[in-house]
Amino acid sequence: MNKISRPVRLEYTNIIKKYGKGKKAKAILNDINLKLEGGECTLITGKNGCGKSTLLRIMGGLLKPDSGMINTGLHTLNWNKYRKAVGNDVMYLYQEPYMFDGTVRENLGYALDNKQNTQIIDKALKWAELEHRSDTQAKCLSGGERQRVALAQAWIKQPAVLLLDEPTANMDTEHRLRTESFLSTFIDSGTALYIASHDPNHFHRIMNHRLVIKDGYISDFNESDLNESEHTGSNNDQDVGVLTGESLLQSNKNVTLFPQNKTLNFSSQDNKQ
Repeated sequence: MNKISRPVRLEYTNIIKKYGKGKKAKAILNDINLKLEGGECTLITGKNGCGKSTLLRIMGGLLKPDSGMINTGLHTLNWNKYRKAVGNDVMYLYQEPYMFDGTVRENLGYALDNKQNTQIIDKALKWAELEHRSDTQAKCLSGGERQRVALAQAWIKQPAVLLLDEPTANMDTEHRLRTESFLSTFIDSGTALYIASHDPNHFHRIMNHRLVIKDGYISDFNESDLNESEHTGSNNDQDVGVLTGESLLQSNKNVTLFPQNKTLNFSSQDNKQ
């Protein structure tokens, strides 16, 4: 995996997301402010349903917040402009990755752009330890193997930001540590990782920062939060709101988010849309 020439730095400010209408509206995220740095791993934890997945989907351009701005280092954008700009630079991996009909090799092929040689698929299969599964129907894989296919797709696409929702849910210790090893490859290349997990003790080998969402607010994690964490294997946060049906590999190639790829040229009028 190639080193990212200029790691990303993003700042999200005043992110608010409510569900419901009128007086019954509930703010699941309330005035969230956070930073994202290339080559670093941030773990977001908290009780199931606290807003972890909601926040990741907003960061991934999949879910519109009620308010909030994003600073890319060149421009401060509202979410609509940010969503159009994310393209291939930000990739979101669901807790249960979707597999298309066809073999594992064919599923990895969907991650290629027009300039990439198909030989990279062989390298991705080797990296993800999936060579023996290359001709297996992807929908017949186990949950852990599907997660490795999704990571292999990310390895091919080399995003500047990788958002992962419970990537080791229901894995035993051996497979969880193997997944952490795969993720360390992205960190070493300069990718910014944001991981949502219900368990605050996971990923301590690779994380740089640990945050907790509680009562709609985000803060640094401290040991007193351990008593309030729910150690379950499910993520009920995904039941709040509506998940988009977009493919993880869909992107908007008209505008690129980060300065190492293309300079953005948004007018002040455009940013009001």
